[in-house]
Amino acid sequence: MIAEAFVYLMSLAEAPPGFRRNLGEAVGLWARGQRQANAWVPHVANTRGLIDTTIDDIGSRRTVAVLGAGPLFDVPLEALARTFRTVLLVDHAHLWPARRRTRRYANVRRVWRDLSTAAAADPLGFLGATPDLDWVVSVNLLSQLARVAPEGRERHEVDAHLDALAALDCRATLVTDLDYRIVGRGGEVREEQDLMHGRAMPAPDLGWKWEVAPFGEEAPDTRRVHRVGAWLDWRRAAIRIPA
Repeated sequence: MIAEAFVYLMSLAEAPPGFRRNLGEAVGLWARGQRQANAWVPHVANTRGLIDTTIDDIGSRRTVAVLGAGPLFDVPLEALARTFRTVLLVDHAHLWPARRRTRRYANVRRVWRDLSTAAAADPLGFLGATPDLDWVVSVNLLSQLARVAPEGRERHEVDAHLDALAALDCRATLVTDLDYRIVGRGGEVREEQDLMHGRAMPAPDLGWKWEVAPFGEEAPDTRRVHRVGAWLDWRRAAIRIPA
């Protein structure tokens, strides 16, 4: 709790007033990532590796925007900063540990922005006005947008984000958790949820399991496991969405 309070206070100092309400939840996510660092290793490695290797497919490397950059657990910041002229880390909360990691790179900018449709009718519209944008990466963001949407608007949030990514003029890479299961010690499924809220998704280029909450994190006798999908080129993949 001392570490969390310290990170919160250090982050509060530079957070714009309109975004300070997001810091508490962001610090909670950061703290979980610290506690479950070992359990999250496969997910973090898969996400970083996917982004890192996709850099080779991007012909022009002027500006990349990472949507949902968060605490940077799953973002290969060093590779992006080394390769692109400008790296934009976009989120509604940027914590002090991430600031420490980014301040050595003069070409990395942290952008404070709420990417939900509750904040703007076209929350990704700013990307169209971003100069020299060659690549957009949406990283473990989509299900979070749906989670905080007003009741009954979850599917709208999913559709808005995916459709906006598909409409971009540049390459868009998508990494998102698709569903989760809460599993007991005997292997029985106690709860499951579709995090896409009925949106049909094409087969991912890569997929894996993410043990978000091992036994003891949320309850002593259950663990929560998410299924993650990744699409290297979402616009091309969206054409394959089943009817």
